[in-house]
Amino acid sequence: MIFKRAKKNTIPEPITVTLPQIKQAVRQFEEDMPASVNRTVLIMEDKSIDLSRLKRYLGGVPQQKFYMSRETYEIFEEADKLVPYYLDLVQSAVDHYISDTGKLPLIEDAWLPEVHYRLLHSERYLTETPPFPLYITQEEMMLTHRAEHFE
Repeated sequence: MIFKRAKKNTIPEPITVTLPQIKQAVRQFEEDMPASVNRTVLIMEDKSIDLSRLKRYLGGVPQQKFYMSRETYEIFEEADKLVPYYLDLVQSAVDHYISDTGKLPLIEDAWLPEVHYRLLHSERYLTETPPFPLYITQEEMMLTHRAEHFE
């Protein structure tokens, strides 16, 4: 009788990927899924992306963490992990404010369409204030943290 040696349970080496590679893998994942499934299924509770589900597109599981906004689908590296949290929080507040008042919650006389946090907070639409400005874009009134978006 011949016995085969059992394979050792080896943990695959983590890979290093770039932000553009993650974005491409997320797009490919969504394209391969049925129409009823979108990329938000990849978002875990802490806004991080479940990278194990992208393994086949990346050739392994990355050692870094990446984060995604559920509202804007924008993807961020570890250094910017708070951005998707605040994008989602403020986007929801802005949407409710617009729905209730028909107005945009913008700081008056600002040179960019910056969200007026104090207004949203005083009207009880916002419970936390982001430590950086967010802006309302013309595209479907979505938020961005990038001032250069308006240049």
